[in-house]
Amino acid sequence: MHTLQIGYPKSGNFWLYQILHRIFKYGNEGSSSFIEKHPIQAMAKTWDLNYPEQSVIDMIDIKDLQVSYRISSIFKMPIEDFSQYLNNTNHVWTHSPVCKRSGDILNLLGKKVYIVRDPRDVVISASKYFCSDYMLKYFPQEIKDPEIYLEQNLERLMTEWVWHVWDYLRLSEKYNIHICYFEGFRRNFQEELSLLLNYLEIYLNREEREKLEQAVSFKNLKKKNPRHLRKGTSGYWKEHLSENQKITVGKIAGPLINFLNYSDLDNDQFPRNFHNTDFKNLKEEIIASQQLL
Repeated sequence: MHTLQIGYPKSGNFWLYQILHRIFKYGNEGSSSFIEKHPIQAMAKTWDLNYPEQSVIDMIDIKDLQVSYRISSIFKMPIEDFSQYLNNTNHVWTHSPVCKRSGDILNLLGKKVYIVRDPRDVVISASKYFCSDYMLKYFPQEIKDPEIYLEQNLERLMTEWVWHVWDYLRLSEKYNIHICYFEGFRRNFQEELSLLLNYLEIYLNREEREKLEQAVSFKNLKKKNPRHLRKGTSGYWKEHLSENQKITVGKIAGPLINFLNYSDLDNDQFPRNFHNTDFKNLKEEIIASQQLL
């Protein structure tokens, strides 16, 4: 079974990777990695990466004119034949937004899982990441303070999140994409896991499910990945965003935040079925709200 996981950066993608990796392991689905067998591995082992597993994860970029595989931001090569590429991996990860080539790629993978996270937490996490020692090493910039970075890039990050999420939501029915939620795993891990397992058509018994939850707990993952993982919490935007920033967020992403039930801070029910959703109308609402800026 070939599975593609998708998500806007800093939405819990690494956590989802760990969850899926163990589902396949406990479910006896086998595991294969294209990049792990690549000759670049001898050199990649010497690189200062953001977390230990980064060099063996099959990360791809999907763009209009090319699909490519990469290791972090250090190594990147084009994929000439994607079907052949899939013969050597069963778990692929991308951050790519929807583009002209997306449909062709989505059709080649049996399972697609998209993770959503409250954008207000996403932008805070992103600002810290882009100002981290790791990112500054490979992408040097003058701004080194996450708060200043957030102030200057809030509108851009929010706008990117809105259309990244909106596009994959509208395509979820057409391409059978399973939508999962970072906060769903945070608030009721086993319930969110059940929905994911049902979609993947993989059975795990109670012991395996509990073992999986323990293995991917933030406490355990942070021990092995201290540079990449920080807090792993949700809702911290309430203390970190200024009132003006909250207003800006509302104008850029308000309609989509409301649609996903993120406007209700105590909500633990997220939309799962998008069959009857009028995405054209939702888009018009988003654009109308953004015009208020």
